[in-house]
Amino acid sequence: GPSRGLGFTILSNGELNAVLFISEIAQLLLREFNMSGIDFKKFKENFDVTKLSQEEIVNIGYKNLIFDAFLPALPEEIIEVGPINKFAKTNLAVGGIVLEVSNQKFARASNLLSPYDPVFDPKLFGKQGKIMDSWETVRHNQKECDQMVFELKNPSEINFVTFSTKYHHGNHTPYASVEGQVDENSKWVVIAPKTQLDGHAFKALKVNVSKLIFKRIRVSNYPDGGLTRLGLYKELDASELRDYVYEDLIPVPTKPLNIIYNPDQAEIKSNLSRFIKEEEINVASLAFGGKLVKASNEHYGPAIQVISPFSPMNMFDGLESARSRKKDHFEECIVSLAWACVVHRIELDFTYFVNNNPLFLSLEGRVNNEWVEIVGKTRVKAFAGNSKSFEIKSDQLFDQIKVKTIPDGGINRLKVFTLI
Repeated sequence: GPSRGLGFTILSNGELNAVLFISEIAQLLLREFNMSGIDFKKFKENFDVTKLSQEEIVNIGYKNLIFDAFLPALPEEIIEVGPINKFAKTNLAVGGIVLEVSNQKFARASNLLSPYDPVFDPKLFGKQGKIMDSWETVRHNQKECDQMVFELKNPSEINFVTFSTKYHHGNHTPYASVEGQVDENSKWVVIAPKTQLDGHAFKALKVNVSKLIFKRIRVSNYPDGGLTRLGLYKELDASELRDYVYEDLIPVPTKPLNIIYNPDQAEIKSNLSRFIKEEEINVASLAFGGKLVKASNEHYGPAIQVISPFSPMNMFDGLESARSRKKDHFEECIVSLAWACVVHRIELDFTYFVNNNPLFLSLEGRVNNEWVEIVGKTRVKAFAGNSKSFEIKSDQLFDQIKVKTIPDGGINRLKVFTLI
């Protein structure tokens, strides 16, 4: 099959007792193949099932015996770094060792402690999406904040704190705080309280923590987003205690990162002529006469790309809105169909939106200038990096489709199918 050589399948008729057998065989195969991304020393030979219900044995068994040994999939490292920052020698955060982090799926927490000025390449994408020289967490954090804890290379007093959100605008963390521990057993002490941050900007604070010598630091990112650099200082020149927005603009690609398609009527007619009766056709596609009517927010990607007839090439090749922070927020995109028709299926493609597809979405269709809900508010976060298809059970003739992304997020393609 198409996935030959990419994995293995183990079958057993031992029901729940097969968990141990399958796990042992899997461990042997993974070791034999010397698979990367696995700490083989963490493989276990047994686990206690006495306190587990039957339905828990399989999931918890495989987790304990196999998957706990898998190393986390981290975003790409920053290879081409900027120049050494002028304050790197006095910045106590530089050289810190990350001990724990709640989320770093967009960009590594260790970048926050880098001695280099941040870099930004608008063309550089990775497996997780846009590669950022910062600490960036995924959208739609359902907890109060994301946090990282690190140990200072040299314990010290901290009298000044700086935050940089350079190259983050629309996806920056709106608030951040810093706490410290004198040692691993002491209470956390507030160094910098929860502080509002702007995008692509610098924030400096003078703090007062009574000459305590801190060993560990905890940074909180409310509720999620990107924080580029952290500065912790015992001494700092008074001229640096100012807030500002960076003067240099965030670079944009000089060439399109997608295939631009703008057919004329003759080409649309030719495209349609290839279909036969009772065949499925995507009437939202530009190739057959679909048109973009409206998009409420195109902060990261032009909405016209969601109806491209070509497969998406990257995260930029789609519609992506800025991160929203308001309660009950949503964004919407409206597409005019090639003709009014009965819609039997709608597909949303999130191929390159691994960490930033919507949390929920809903779909509406327009009939005689009236909007009708055809798919209620549905959680789609689990379909990140994949597609989600909705069967539409309606005999009404829709001429437009509205997609609401709740509260925000990205979609590579919208496909609306009818039969001809």
